[in-house]
Amino acid sequence: MAWNREPGGSMNESDVERVQVSCRIRNRLYRDGVLAGTDLPVEELAEHRSDERALIWLDLLAPSVSDIVALSPLIGGEVELHPLAVEGAISGRQRPRLVRFRDHSLLHARAVRFDPSTEVLAATGLSVFILARALIAIRADDEFPLEPILADWDDNPDLATYGVGFLLHTVLDTMVDGYFTAIDQLDDQIQALEDDLLVGAGPKNAVQLRSFTLRKAVAQLGRAVLPMNEAFSALLRQGAHVLETEMVPYYQDVYDHALRATERIDGLRDTIESILATHLAMQGNSLNEIMKKLTAWAAIIAIPTGVTGYFGQNIPFPGFGQQSGFWFSAAMIVVLASGLWWNFRRRNWL
Repeated sequence: MAWNREPGGSMNESDVERVQVSCRIRNRLYRDGVLAGTDLPVEELAEHRSDERALIWLDLLAPSVSDIVALSPLIGGEVELHPLAVEGAISGRQRPRLVRFRDHSLLHARAVRFDPSTEVLAATGLSVFILARALIAIRADDEFPLEPILADWDDNPDLATYGVGFLLHTVLDTMVDGYFTAIDQLDDQIQALEDDLLVGAGPKNAVQLRSFTLRKAVAQLGRAVLPMNEAFSALLRQGAHVLETEMVPYYQDVYDHALRATERIDGLRDTIESILATHLAMQGNSLNEIMKKLTAWAAIIAIPTGVTGYFGQNIPFPGFGQQSGFWFSAAMIVVLASGLWWNFRRRNWL
């Protein structure tokens, strides 16, 4: 992962002109805390890479390794991105965490979204290179929108003087807000499932299938949110890269929101487990009722079987061979069966 540099580590003009990338790029340039340009050509960004007063944000949509290698010297200046960091950012299979290197850091995260119509949770892999004067965001797809981030930067221009910490905070805050949106939607679906369970609407196995589907979505959400608490803690730790003291309260606020999201996820998980346990208990009770009814009817049917078996004996008995014997056995069947039915009915077995 090398690029052509002149002796001394700087990149010559011919290298800048030869940079070609295949991914979609969005960028911003701040100078002295003031927005100086938006979506500039890569070559123009390269002119500011060594400017101590410049702050660069670059967003790459599903880039290749060659794209990152080509762009990193332009916006990173003398910083060379670690090969393991580049490999991890491209793979998209990293768990959310913060990885520190000598002169830069790499944050892996997942932005989530929930589709109430299909009850499926989807995630967008997000890798962020944190440099002293640049922030490189790599998105796996465009389902994680940039518009709220850009709008927040425009609404808070006074924070731009705090450098990369300002840019990173908005990205993380928007991502955590997405966690709460997904949690609220999941909560609505779980509450609707709970109502269906109590009123007995729909097929009985539908409740169990939806419970498993929602539990899977909650588990996926937990795998995206829970590790972020450790990443936020690492960002707030002493010695973190590019985190100004003035930005610490903002990061603590996002950290608190992430902790609250974790607590709500635990609550959703407990609710789903409670729904499953209640559903199984209700199925058990229903099975008991069915068994009671089957037992009662089996006892009732056993009466005519017993009576007819008695009168079918090949020995003399009262009414044997006479018409009165038939009516006597029939009356006995009706009376005994009716009495047993009434007794079961009184006990709510039937």
